[in-house]
This record gives sequence, C-alpha cells and structure tokens, in this order.
Amino acid sequence: MLLLPLACMAETRVGANSVAARLNFTVVVPPVFRVLQVTPVAGGYEYRVWTNQRSVVLDGREFRFSQVGESTLRVPAAPAALYLVHGL
Repeated sequence: MLLLPLACMAETRVGANSVAARLNFTVVVPPVFRVLQVTPVAGGYEYRVWTNQRSVVLDGREFRFSQVGESTLRVPAAPAALYLVHGL
C-alpha cells in the first residue's frame, strides 16, 4: 500500500477567466413489489400491495396502478401456477 498522500496539482493560466465543469450522477433503483395483505373475495383474491413501479407483470398479465406506492390488486382467480413471494 502507498502510505504517502498523492500529489495534487493546480494550474493557473494567464487570461483564463472562466471555468467549466460537469458532474453526472446515476441512481439505480431496483424494482420493489411487496404483498402486504391477501383477502379472499368472491371469484378470486384481493391483494394490497406496495410497489415503486407503475405496472407489474404476473403470469404474463400486466397490471397497471394509478400511483406508485400502496395499491389494491384484484386477481379474478389465483391460477395454480401463480406464486407471489412476499415477506422477503
């Protein structure tokens, strides 16, 4: 390891009256989908979910939400092949 501080340099030029710089940040937010509550209703299930997405795809079917955050999702009948993993 190098224990000495790295040398820093600054350069001054005669007649330089302006400075330009650009700084970019990239924030990557992974998608989140959480099931908060499951309620059986006539003909299917009602899920109270929280998501940071405007839509999700479950079993090849897209469900759209009016807002990001907590929403209610109605699934007509839970197919045997549909699994929702929650509480992770």
